[in-house]
Amino acid sequence: MTKKYVPKLNGSMAGDDNTFWELKLWIEHRIRDNGGEGSFVEFTSLLDHALEFYEWKDNSTAKAKCRNIWNWYESRDWTYHILKKSSKTQEEILMTRQERAISNAKAKAEKTRKIVITTLTGLYSSEYKKVNGTWHIGKIAKATGIERKAVSKYVKQWEANKDGLFEEYK
Repeated sequence: MTKKYVPKLNGSMAGDDNTFWELKLWIEHRIRDNGGEGSFVEFTSLLDHALEFYEWKDNSTAKAKCRNIWNWYESRDWTYHILKKSSKTQEEILMTRQERAISNAKAKAEKTRKIVITTLTGLYSSEYKKVNGTWHIGKIAKATGIERKAVSKYVKQWEANKDGLFEEYK
Protein backbone atom coordinates (compact mmCIF):
# COMPACT_ATOMS: atom_id res chain seq x y z
CA MET A 1 0.00 0.00 0.00
CA THR A 2 1.45 3.31 -1.04
CA LYS A 3 -0.77 5.64 0.98
CA LYS A 4 -2.37 5.12 4.35
CA TYR A 5 -6.05 4.45 3.91
CA VAL A 6 -8.31 6.71 5.94
CA PRO A 7 -12.05 6.42 5.20
CA LYS A 8 -13.74 9.74 4.65
CA LEU A 9 -17.48 9.72 4.14
CA ASN A 10 -19.27 12.84 3.01
CA GLY A 11 -22.57 14.07 1.61
CA SER A 12 -25.20 11.43 1.00
CA MET A 13 -22.77 8.65 1.92
CA ALA A 14 -22.64 9.59 5.59
CA GLY A 15 -26.38 9.09 6.12
CA ASP A 16 -26.54 5.64 4.54
CA ASP A 17 -24.85 2.39 5.40
CA ASN A 18 -21.41 3.55 6.54
CA THR A 19 -19.92 0.06 6.26
CA PHE A 20 -20.99 -0.24 2.62
CA TRP A 21 -19.53 3.15 1.66
CA GLU A 22 -16.33 2.56 3.59
CA LEU A 23 -15.84 -0.76 1.80
CA LYS A 24 -16.42 0.96 -1.55
CA LEU A 25 -13.78 3.53 -0.63
CA TRP A 26 -11.43 0.77 0.47
CA ILE A 27 -11.74 -1.12 -2.83
CA GLU A 28 -11.20 2.10 -4.80
CA HIS A 29 -8.04 2.79 -2.85
CA ARG A 30 -6.87 -0.75 -3.64
CA ILE A 31 -7.62 -0.16 -7.34
CA ARG A 32 -5.52 3.00 -7.15
CA ASP A 33 -2.70 1.25 -5.27
CA ASN A 34 -2.66 -1.61 -7.81
CA GLY A 35 -2.04 0.73 -10.71
CA GLY A 36 -5.20 2.73 -11.28
CA GLU A 37 -8.43 2.08 -13.12
CA GLY A 38 -8.62 -1.35 -14.65
CA SER A 39 -6.53 -2.94 -11.88
CA PHE A 40 -8.01 -6.11 -10.39
CA VAL A 41 -8.70 -6.41 -6.64
CA GLU A 42 -9.12 -9.85 -5.11
CA PHE A 43 -12.42 -10.66 -3.45
CA THR A 44 -10.68 -12.35 -0.53
CA SER A 45 -8.74 -9.19 0.33
CA LEU A 46 -11.99 -7.19 0.44
CA LEU A 47 -13.67 -9.84 2.58
CA ASP A 48 -10.66 -10.09 4.92
CA HIS A 49 -10.71 -6.32 5.38
CA ALA A 50 -14.44 -6.34 6.12
CA LEU A 51 -14.16 -9.17 8.64
CA GLU A 52 -11.16 -7.56 10.34
CA PHE A 53 -12.60 -4.06 10.78
CA TYR A 54 -16.33 -4.63 11.33
CA GLU A 55 -18.55 -6.73 13.54
CA TRP A 56 -21.11 -8.82 11.65
CA LYS A 57 -24.08 -10.89 12.81
CA ASP A 58 -22.60 -13.72 10.80
CA ASN A 59 -20.05 -14.11 8.03
CA SER A 60 -22.70 -14.56 5.35
CA THR A 61 -23.78 -10.92 5.79
CA ALA A 62 -20.21 -9.76 5.28
CA LYS A 63 -19.79 -12.05 2.26
CA ALA A 64 -23.02 -10.79 0.68
CA LYS A 65 -22.12 -7.13 1.13
CA CYS A 66 -18.58 -7.68 -0.15
CA ARG A 67 -19.83 -9.77 -3.07
CA ASN A 68 -22.23 -6.99 -4.14
CA ILE A 69 -19.47 -4.39 -4.03
CA TRP A 70 -16.93 -6.63 -5.75
CA ASN A 71 -19.38 -7.61 -8.52
CA TRP A 72 -20.27 -3.96 -9.07
CA TYR A 73 -16.64 -3.04 -9.72
CA GLU A 74 -15.97 -6.15 -11.77
CA SER A 75 -18.91 -5.40 -14.06
CA ARG A 76 -17.52 -1.89 -14.63
CA ASP A 77 -13.99 -3.13 -15.39
CA TRP A 78 -12.57 -1.80 -12.11
CA THR A 79 -13.21 1.90 -12.77
CA TYR A 80 -13.47 4.49 -10.02
CA HIS A 81 -16.83 5.58 -8.72
CA ILE A 82 -16.16 7.69 -5.63
CA LEU A 83 -12.56 8.74 -6.34
CA LYS A 84 -13.38 9.77 -9.92
CA LYS A 85 -12.08 13.22 -10.66
CA SER A 86 -14.07 15.69 -12.71
CA SER A 87 -12.82 16.21 -16.25
CA LYS A 88 -13.59 19.93 -15.90
CA THR A 89 -10.96 22.39 -14.78
CA GLN A 90 -11.55 24.43 -11.63
CA GLU A 91 -12.22 27.47 -13.83
CA GLU A 92 -14.89 25.59 -15.78
CA ILE A 93 -16.54 24.45 -12.55
CA LEU A 94 -16.60 27.99 -11.18
CA MET A 95 -17.94 29.32 -14.46
CA THR A 96 -20.68 26.75 -14.35
CA ARG A 97 -21.58 27.81 -10.82
CA GLN A 98 -21.59 31.47 -11.80
CA GLU A 99 -23.75 30.77 -14.83
CA ARG A 100 -26.13 28.72 -12.65
CA ALA A 101 -26.33 31.56 -10.11
CA ILE A 102 -27.15 34.06 -12.85
CA SER A 103 -29.75 31.71 -14.29
CA ASN A 104 -31.35 31.17 -10.88
CA ALA A 105 -31.47 34.92 -10.21
CA LYS A 106 -33.13 35.56 -13.57
CA ALA A 107 -35.69 32.80 -12.96
CA LYS A 108 -36.49 34.17 -9.52
CA ALA A 109 -36.92 37.69 -10.91
CA GLU A 110 -39.21 36.42 -13.68
CA LYS A 111 -41.30 34.46 -11.19
CA THR A 112 -41.60 37.53 -8.95
CA ARG A 113 -42.56 39.70 -11.92
CA LYS A 114 -45.26 37.27 -12.99
CA ILE A 115 -46.72 37.13 -9.48
CA VAL A 116 -46.88 40.92 -9.21
CA ILE A 117 -48.39 41.37 -12.68
CA THR A 118 -50.93 38.60 -12.03
CA THR A 119 -51.93 40.41 -8.84
CA LEU A 120 -52.29 43.72 -10.71
CA THR A 121 -54.38 42.23 -13.51
CA GLY A 122 -56.18 39.50 -11.60
CA LEU A 123 -59.75 39.20 -10.41
CA TYR A 124 -59.10 40.96 -7.09
CA SER A 125 -56.88 43.73 -8.43
CA SER A 126 -59.37 46.39 -7.29
CA GLU A 127 -58.60 45.47 -3.67
CA TYR A 128 -55.04 46.69 -4.16
CA LYS A 129 -55.98 50.10 -5.62
CA LYS A 130 -56.06 53.16 -3.40
CA VAL A 131 -58.90 55.66 -3.60
CA ASN A 132 -56.70 58.04 -5.60
CA GLY A 133 -56.03 55.31 -8.24
CA THR A 134 -52.47 54.38 -7.28
CA TRP A 135 -51.48 50.91 -6.22
CA HIS A 136 -51.19 49.97 -2.55
CA ILE A 137 -47.66 48.51 -2.62
CA GLY A 138 -47.79 47.35 1.01
CA LYS A 139 -50.97 45.30 0.48
CA ILE A 140 -49.58 43.68 -2.65
CA ALA A 141 -46.32 42.86 -0.88
CA LYS A 142 -48.14 41.36 2.09
CA ALA A 143 -50.53 39.32 -0.07
CA THR A 144 -47.82 37.93 -2.35
CA GLY A 145 -45.01 37.58 0.19
CA ILE A 146 -42.69 39.63 -2.01
CA GLU A 147 -40.55 42.51 -0.73
CA ARG A 148 -41.98 46.01 -1.14
CA LYS A 149 -38.96 47.09 -3.17
CA ALA A 150 -39.52 44.36 -5.79
CA VAL A 151 -43.28 45.01 -5.90
CA SER A 152 -42.64 48.72 -6.39
CA LYS A 153 -40.16 48.00 -9.19
CA TYR A 154 -42.54 45.78 -11.16
CA VAL A 155 -45.58 48.02 -10.58
CA LYS A 156 -43.60 50.98 -11.97
CA GLN A 157 -42.51 48.92 -14.99
CA TRP A 158 -46.05 47.74 -15.59
CA GLU A 159 -47.51 51.24 -15.27
CA ALA A 160 -44.85 52.73 -17.57
CA ASN A 161 -45.20 50.11 -20.28
CA LYS A 162 -48.62 48.48 -20.10
CA ASP A 163 -48.78 48.15 -23.89
CA GLY A 164 -45.36 46.64 -24.60
CA LEU A 165 -43.46 44.90 -21.84
CA PHE A 166 -46.26 42.89 -20.28
CA GLU A 167 -48.45 41.97 -23.25
CA GLU A 168 -48.95 38.39 -22.09
CA TYR A 169 -50.91 39.66 -19.04
CA LYS A 170 -53.65 41.61 -20.83
